[in-house]
Amino acid sequence: MNSIRSQSLSDSNGSTSLGDTADRRIPLVILSGFLGAGKTTVLNHLLRNSKGRRLAVLVNDVGEVNIDAALARDVAQVDSGSTEDIIELSNGCICCGIQDEFGKAVMELAKKNPDCIIVEATGIAEPLRIIESLAAKNDEGLSVLEFARIANLVTLVDAHWWVKKVQEIYSPFRRSLMLFSDPRRPLSELLTIQVECANIIILNKIDLVDEESLARSRAALSAICPSAQILTTIEGQLAIEQFLENERFDIATVFKSSGCDLELSSASRGDSRQMEESKTHDHGDFGLMTFTYRSRYQLSHDKLVAYLRSQIPGLLRAKGFAWTDREPDRIGFASLAQDTLRFDYLGEWIHTMVANRDMDRSQIPPPIRRIWDDSTGDRRQEIVFIGIDLDQKSIESRLDSFRLDKKW
Repeated sequence: MNSIRSQSLSDSNGSTSLGDTADRRIPLVILSGFLGAGKTTVLNHLLRNSKGRRLAVLVNDVGEVNIDAALARDVAQVDSGSTEDIIELSNGCICCGIQDEFGKAVMELAKKNPDCIIVEATGIAEPLRIIESLAAKNDEGLSVLEFARIANLVTLVDAHWWVKKVQEIYSPFRRSLMLFSDPRRPLSELLTIQVECANIIILNKIDLVDEESLARSRAALSAICPSAQILTTIEGQLAIEQFLENERFDIATVFKSSGCDLELSSASRGDSRQMEESKTHDHGDFGLMTFTYRSRYQLSHDKLVAYLRSQIPGLLRAKGFAWTDREPDRIGFASLAQDTLRFDYLGEWIHTMVANRDMDRSQIPPPIRRIWDDSTGDRRQEIVFIGIDLDQKSIESRLDSFRLDKKW
């Protein structure tokens, strides 16, 4: 690894391509974007259409259950027969809570010498803090950026939802009032931070907006980050070449095009006060919280869906596995992003396959074996909720009221 050049936060790296032999480090793509923007959909599309490239993937989820990693692993298993190059980091954010684990995981993937490492960040991650984590040195004096180079920082934006939530940021007077009346930063600021640090912005779900709204979105994004390339898509359908063949990420350009350069540049200069603030950073200043609802009781499909559609106060995102009476033998998957709910039924529960003798108990995968229940097997409710000041007890009580009379 002696030939691998280091990349510091103060470097100004020009655009390169995967064919550039001057830099032997593994290219790394950061996939950022707010909750429900479509990051996992894009990632799964890339895994299915890698065109012979060997991709290593790290999926981060702020909840203790990493639903996105489970879906990505299923795609990789089906398409390549291997999931060894997928690492999941749960119950914390790689930008503030589990930086050490993040660095170790990326180094582990780099040792496998893939063609590219893709990091899917949690929906509330701040990209510049992810870069700080990559640049931080471990106990041996090494940083991830000695083994991997940031090729592109990609931020996904939900075209249907983004403008409504971020437009408040453009009025300095209104923003100052919000910050004065509430010490927590508004979510629109987080949305803007994610955009202004990107060198590629993907406007996703453009089929859900009219041309005028789409034009307004593009104009707003260009105003926040004029140097970024803006792509549009439906359901994350983008060619892998758009992510990998043109490396555009440049720290100096990010500093010039965003308002968050003081934070990172002061850290790179060793400002002790700034570094201390970085250590204590969490997502509480946005008022965000997360919890996982778990139950071994079957729920009413109709009541569950109606409740998730009822605009639960403060709820921004919900996703997870559900066991309902509509399709009791199949895995229910709920995905609520802002005001859009998708509820699908996937394959059979392993309990069903064992009961039907389509699978022997000895073939049950270890992760499923660890959660196996003698009466329900792997059938369960496991739904992650993310939002602002959520009333966890009230939500859990309401969900419990949808239980059927007894365990199956």
